Amino acid sequence: MRSYVWTLGGGFCLVLPAFALGGSGAWWLPRSVALEAPREPLQWCSVPPTAVLERRPSAIRWRPYNVLRYELFLDWVQLMARTGVGAADRVFRGLNRITLRVDSPGIQQLAFDAAAMSIDSVAVNGIPVAASQPVGDSITVQLPFSVAAGDTVVVEIAYTSRTGRNLGLYLYPKGQFVGLGPGGDSVFVEERIAYTMSEPEDARYWMPCNDAPHDKALATLSVAVPESVSVASNGWLDTVMQLPSTVPGVRAVWVYRWTDTVPIPTYLMVVHASRYAHIADEYVRPDGSRVPLLYYVWSSDVESSDTTGRRYNARYAFRNVPQMMRAYESFFGRYPFVKYGMAAVQPFAYGGMEHQTMTTVNRSWLRGMAELGIAHELAHQWLGNLVSCATWNDIWLNEGGATWSEALWLEWLFGAEAYQQRMERARTDYLEQRPTVMQLPLYAPPRSLIFFYATTYAKAAWVYHMMRRMVGDSLFFPALRAYLARHRFGSAETEDLLASLQADIPNPPVPWRTFFDQWVYAAGHPVLEILPSVSPLPNGRYWVRCLVRQTQSGSAVPAVFVMPWVLKFRGSDGSYAEHRFVSTAREQLVEVELPFFPSSVQLNAEDVLCEYTVAPVSVAPATQPRAVQLRVVPQPVQGEGVLEFQLPEAGSVKLEVVTLTGASRVLYQGFLSAGVYHFPLRMESSAAGVYAVRLWMDTQPAASVVFQWSP
Repeated sequence: MRSYVWTLGGGFCLVLPAFALGGSGAWWLPRSVALEAPREPLQWCSVPPTAVLERRPSAIRWRPYNVLRYELFLDWVQLMARTGVGAADRVFRGLNRITLRVDSPGIQQLAFDAAAMSIDSVAVNGIPVAASQPVGDSITVQLPFSVAAGDTVVVEIAYTSRTGRNLGLYLYPKGQFVGLGPGGDSVFVEERIAYTMSEPEDARYWMPCNDAPHDKALATLSVAVPESVSVASNGWLDTVMQLPSTVPGVRAVWVYRWTDTVPIPTYLMVVHASRYAHIADEYVRPDGSRVPLLYYVWSSDVESSDTTGRRYNARYAFRNVPQMMRAYESFFGRYPFVKYGMAAVQPFAYGGMEHQTMTTVNRSWLRGMAELGIAHELAHQWLGNLVSCATWNDIWLNEGGATWSEALWLEWLFGAEAYQQRMERARTDYLEQRPTVMQLPLYAPPRSLIFFYATTYAKAAWVYHMMRRMVGDSLFFPALRAYLARHRFGSAETEDLLASLQADIPNPPVPWRTFFDQWVYAAGHPVLEILPSVSPLPNGRYWVRCLVRQTQSGSAVPAVFVMPWVLKFRGSDGSYAEHRFVSTAREQLVEVELPFFPSSVQLNAEDVLCEYTVAPVSVAPATQPRAVQLRVVPQPVQGEGVLEFQLPEAGSVKLEVVTLTGASRVLYQGFLSAGVYHFPLRMESSAAGVYAVRLWMDTQPAASVVFQWSP
């Protein structure tokens, strides 16, 4: 939603070469391994599985009812017949018939969101009651009878909207100067236009309602306009009825009745009214079924054949929508609504807004240079509309999913390299906003920053990308489709996605709770330093030690990001090798034996949102690696476990338990002879969670192991 023009325009996808398809496997497996079916996790590269931990509290603010249906009538005849846009010109009358189910016993009144309007009359189940006026942004309706939980109540509210300015309802006159186009052409409003824009909570400015994203309801919107004006809205156009006019200068009135056949939240409800021309297209599936595509634009925007971006050309701008729909069905499942449409408006402060089945787009997109914006808004029909964020704390679910879907469209069209280019652009958009991004979690940003592009869009897109890379396409996309199916036509909180993934992919390399805690509920990203040293071994081989140090800081930033990583070693002769590991400590020693001297060391930053630097490779004296064996049994540990290790030679030994934040506790320190040892592992004073045991020999790290502990 709210895709900014400067972010999503520019014709990015039009200049990319046709790269080969690829990259469907989990990135932490060898590239030649394809995950065709679920398999056991590779224990050497994964954190032990964790039980589902206690769910975080819900942030939904419930009212004692659930709206089942809105039946809204808007009288926009005079609104569209006038020529001005002053406070008096914006006044219109409406009637909202709200059917709801009472969810709590003993209630005596109902509260609805309503602002900048006067209430003309109220009736409950046909019984007139006193019409209280809005206090703040809400009204209270007294119930004339007792109700019980489960009862159905119908509240009819007649009102007069008096916004006085562009808020909720936007009104612009024909001929208003908008600005200069990309070719230096002067741009004007072609026809008088009125439209609504409600996200996050502005629906209350044009209708009384329960203006909360979790409360979805069926909706019918009927709008009366002068005969020359068209109306575009959600769902299906049931009827267009002609009525005689009582307004001077208006020969006839047309009433457009749009019905959404599935539940919709108030922020996705929309009305557009102008002298529109109509374009019809369709998406035809391989099985022959069809999805109608309806576009509402001004007549001058369908007459041009220009494809350079200098003129508006709606047919050219929308030409790839059927392919986009096919692409997204391959990722997310069948398109869930009765139709898809777009209505162009101008002026518009944003690029697009994913109103359910009828996206609002900035007229500038009709110049044909905003393909990714169009793809973004279409993807929202799954990630945001089929399943909507339940609270504004969870807006990253919507916007991150749609921004990531821009890359999916490029992947489907051009291949894996085009996908990665789009993700690299998102990385740049995020990192350019340091240090703010190191203070702002994805979850529950301040209301003034819920649409901050760097986090809500760019970083959130990387969260989807990292989940995909961590478990592989053959696991992630079925799990994502299962999540959409579980919450189909409903809403979800962040914890709902987490729980769904835990159910369908119970053994990821990093437990989902850990992943979400560090990437969604905390701020920032890992910042790493890699200090490699190389020791020559017999027979032309080399022992490589890389000290991987996490240096990120901030009160809201995890001290340690637990993530799968790939160290990439390259030799001057083109030799290449990879080593996979999971980071579990602020400082971690990674050791590997190679058949060549590594002239360069890199990290898989294409798979994890991070920053990293690598020190020059240093050469250490020749040595033999110490084959220290270390393990914790059983896995996971409940109560008391056993720490088993084998020393190949005598030496000074230190054993310590390390938390994910880097805090450590010494279990043993002293001299031990070569041999096999068993130490009791007791954690009575510790909280349940993921820990690591590190073994040091002669002040050098020799081995480490990760384990899950619970009382």
